[in-house]
Amino acid sequence: MYLSRIQLPPALLEQTQLGKLLRRDSYGMHQLLWDLFPDGQYLFREENSHRQLGTRQHWPLFYVLSANAPADSSPLFQIDCKPFQPRLKAGDRLAFQLRANPTIARRQQGKKNSARHDVVMDAKFQHLLQNCLEYGVLREGDIYTGVEGERRVLRNNLNRKQIKQQLFSLPEFKQPESRAAFIRHQLLATDKAATGWLEKKAESGGFKLESTEATGYLWHSLSDAKQKRNAGYSSMDYQGILQITNEDIFWEQLQKGFGQAKRFGCGLMLIRRV
Repeated sequence: MYLSRIQLPPALLEQTQLGKLLRRDSYGMHQLLWDLFPDGQYLFREENSHRQLGTRQHWPLFYVLSANAPADSSPLFQIDCKPFQPRLKAGDRLAFQLRANPTIARRQQGKKNSARHDVVMDAKFQHLLQNCLEYGVLREGDIYTGVEGERRVLRNNLNRKQIKQQLFSLPEFKQPESRAAFIRHQLLATDKAATGWLEKKAESGGFKLESTEATGYLWHSLSDAKQKRNAGYSSMDYQGILQITNEDIFWEQLQKGFGQAKRFGCGLMLIRRV
């Protein structure tokens, strides 16, 4: 494996129209990055040169983990590459950083296969539904059509906005303090869901988490103004301390990456010894 730090030369960024266009077009930068790895066997993470290198300007900078060294014929990029073959063993403690697209699969009425949902938005919805059940706004039959295997099947006609309006119209939610408590508990639920996603990855990934923090949740739209659907993906930044429990499984998972949206800069875990 190879670990690379890739950036556009300062002269190109500062003095050319191409540099100005690329600074505004993150997806365009990703497409140029793909040309460096024709086999498609790589993971990457976009960072900011000011935070990483202390530059005066805030330029895009990429860390890339790849099966092969990047093509060195590109006139656009400044590439620093080195072999990456860390000596890992069970019991090692590592500080980690991970930008991931955490999702959860849900069975839904009328769909043959489970649909993937953003973990944060799903946790908000589940918290809302649970409150609706507790306060009698909805019944189980209003939410689920039944059970398939071990998973309950969501009805496909649930309107989140209307359901929330129904809940907040109750006398119990008339006071601002009650709504504030609802939001506070919802934030706790989303944080638990986000960290729980990584804990499940750890169970099958050859490591355990000693500490973890999930921050920087963002939605990245892939739709233009003419498109009606809100296509895109979310990202969450994780950081903390992990301990390796199985070095072979962990190394395999590290190369494979974590979660979805790898083509958009998610899934690469950066590690260092502590």
